[in-house]
Parts: sequence; structure tokens; C-alpha cells
Amino acid sequence: MIELGREKRQIIREMCSGADGVLVRSAAEGSMGRVWVPELENPAYCVIHLGDFCFLFGICPKGEQAMELKSLLYRHCSHDFITPSDERWAEWLEDTFPGEYRIVSRYAMKQDKNNFSEETLLKYSKNLPEGFRIKPIDKRIYELAMKEEWSHDFCTNYETAEDYERDGLGFAAMKGRHLAAACSAYGISRGMIEIKVGTRKDYQRKGLALACSARLILACLEQGIYPSWDADSLQAASLAEKLGYIFDREYQVYQLFDLDLEQQLLRA
Repeated sequence: MIELGREKRQIIREMCSGADGVLVRSAAEGSMGRVWVPELENPAYCVIHLGDFCFLFGICPKGEQAMELKSLLYRHCSHDFITPSDERWAEWLEDTFPGEYRIVSRYAMKQDKNNFSEETLLKYSKNLPEGFRIKPIDKRIYELAMKEEWSHDFCTNYETAEDYERDGLGFAAMKGRHLAAACSAYGISRGMIEIKVGTRKDYQRKGLALACSARLILACLEQGIYPSWDADSLQAASLAEKLGYIFDREYQVYQLFDLDLEQQLLRA
């Protein structure tokens, strides 16, 4: 398969035109991520990979092209959320990887900025326990986030701290010099970001994720950016609803098993 440089991604835009997700738009615009096609002239399908997500668009391949796609998904997307664009792709995944996948639910929120209350968001953003403060994510906080597994997804889709400072947007709850929680732009596209929020385990249940999220949403509203929220759990969906989002739908994505790990477990 052929990987497209950022300057050549116009060839997939019509194929992905029905998608309203930030991550797909970001990759098609050439802002982030990686994209593969089977050929450069009128490709029948494409693969988009950005962060922990993989998206499949177009017509499902057969024969040799199907084997090439299967190999690519093993190499680059085996631990990621593989999102089929329609039922045909879902069937293709199940037929291609029998016994090698799990189905995971995610929770989409409606994209409607009119549901946010700036007064409520401001209240949440200021409701911090003593000893904590919220700061914009800068170069120093970027470096802190990238050092730990729980926090690296806040910034992982930006190649450098300078890239984040130029293109990203986020706020962190700090306790002294320690990063306790953050809410950040996981993906960016024109006029939109995809939110990533999290809290270090020993600082959970203190309202830090709520405060950071509220601060980021306020910043987005001030700048005319829509902060898209796609939840990986019912708990995250509940947090989104508290901030003013409206639940849209539950949907399913696929994850390929770590086959080596599975075999180790079977032998144990």
C-alpha cells in the first residue's frame, strides 16, 4: 500500500466527505496522522491512522489488496480502535480476523455549541481544591505529559513541543510542579478539536478533569472552535453531559488482540 504525504491527501477527501469526526478531517486536511491507499489513481479505499484510532473508508478490498490491507492493520493498528465507516467494513473485519478481535463500545456526543452554559463552565473551571491551579499547556507541561503513560496522549499527536504550542490547545491542573490532570486537543481540524481528558490515578475524584475540561471548552468558545467529545466509557460520557454535551449514540469499534500476549496467557 502507498502512504500519502500531507500534500497529496486531497485524493481521499471525497471518499471521506461524509465523516464529521475531527480525526478523519484532520488527516484528510493534512494536519495530522497517516493515510494509506492501494493506488494513487482513483483509489477504491483508504486507511487513516491517527493516535489510537484507525478508520476505513471506501470499497472493501478483495484478493491481494485485502491481504495487503490485513498486513497493514496488523503492523500499524493492532492495538488501536479500528472504526469501520459502514456495515460492509464491519463484516469485512469480522470475516478477515475471525477470533482475533474484540468489539468495544464508544459514546458519541452531539455537536451543538448552543448547549453550553458559559456561566456553568466558568464555575467549574474555578472550583479547584486548595493547592491546585490550572495552567495552559506550554512547552514544560508538554514535556511532563510525554514522560508518563497516563498523560502522553494529551500531546502525542504533536511531533514537538513547538508544534503543540503552535497548533494545540489545552489546560492542565498542576500541584506544584506535578501534572495532576489535563484536557487537551487530541486532534485538530479547521474550526474543531477532539478533546482528550484524564487525571492521574492518585488525584482522581477531586473535580480536576471537570475544571480542566471547562477551561478548555471556554477557550474554544472564545476562539470560535468547536470542542468535539467522543467518550470511551459511560463515566466519560457522564462527565461530558455535566459540561453541557448531549448524548448522541453508542457505536462499536474493533480492536485486534495482541496475539503474542494471548498465546502467553493460554500457555500460562
